[in-house]
Amino acid sequence: MNIVIAGGGPAALESAIAARKCDASARITLCSAENCLPYRRPALSGLLAAGKKVDEKTFYIKPADFFTGENINFMPGCKAVAVKGKNLLLANNELIAFDRLILATGSEAFRPPVPGGEYACVLRSCQDMIQLSGRLDRGVKHAVIIGGGVLGLEIADSLLSRQIDTAVVETSPRLFPAKLTESDADALAGRLNALDHFRLICGDSAARITPRSVTLASGEELPAELVIFAAGSRPDLTLAKTAGIECGRGVIVNKCMQSSREDIFAAGDTAEFNGRCFNLYMDAVASGKTAGTNAAGCQNEFTAKLSPVRLFALGEKLVME
Repeated sequence: MNIVIAGGGPAALESAIAARKCDASARITLCSAENCLPYRRPALSGLLAAGKKVDEKTFYIKPADFFTGENINFMPGCKAVAVKGKNLLLANNELIAFDRLILATGSEAFRPPVPGGEYACVLRSCQDMIQLSGRLDRGVKHAVIIGGGVLGLEIADSLLSRQIDTAVVETSPRLFPAKLTESDADALAGRLNALDHFRLICGDSAARITPRSVTLASGEELPAELVIFAAGSRPDLTLAKTAGIECGRGVIVNKCMQSSREDIFAAGDTAEFNGRCFNLYMDAVASGKTAGTNAAGCQNEFTAKLSPVRLFALGEKLVME
């Protein structure tokens, strides 16, 4: 059995671990576009803070020798670009044959179609974090974050640790409208706007971005040498479309994480189950375990974890069901 996994995040890693537990003799290949070990993506925002460095023991999910010990062929820096029949095509034109393929390529950061959007950064990968940290180390006085979700507020927390004047712009009239009552959201906004160097703007949006400013739809102009989009993500369906499998928002899968093509599975942010995409860490792990187990010939059914939304930033400790 030749099992190939496209992706390098927790869903991909868990797929490989589960497949190995099911089939001790399978050939398992993990092709990651990122040139590093699988890591805990939620930690990226905190690494932008003043004085923060990567702690390899806590940041990386498994050490490098884990893959050797489990006889998993881990291929970092090998981006998959297409599915060609029973082969996965890499960016270097290498073809990797598979009996079962697992798509766990995650999501891409959503970039709102704002004029001047090319001047904005995103935080989705380890490389994004490294590049942003470099810019921050060189000196930034004013920053604007487009998006008031957990990621946007976590990034703001790190910027405030550097004494950067930071504005968060949220399109919705209040923060977390699906999770907080209006009164709770108003109370949260009040506490946040009392912080030094911080401003929360709800019910407005970016209309234009320049290298030095953001103009809002309301007409207000905010100074900004750094603009970061934190406006959500979209499943990466590049490989799925080349494979001709059924997609909605994500790759449509059954309870076994199997796509419309019986030899291709999907997990993590890439997958859509019962009309829903799951973008949280524990769901990525659970779906990866299901995909890897079934791809290797054993049986496991996916159950969504439905984890609460947690905000531990800016002096807030909120758990929102």
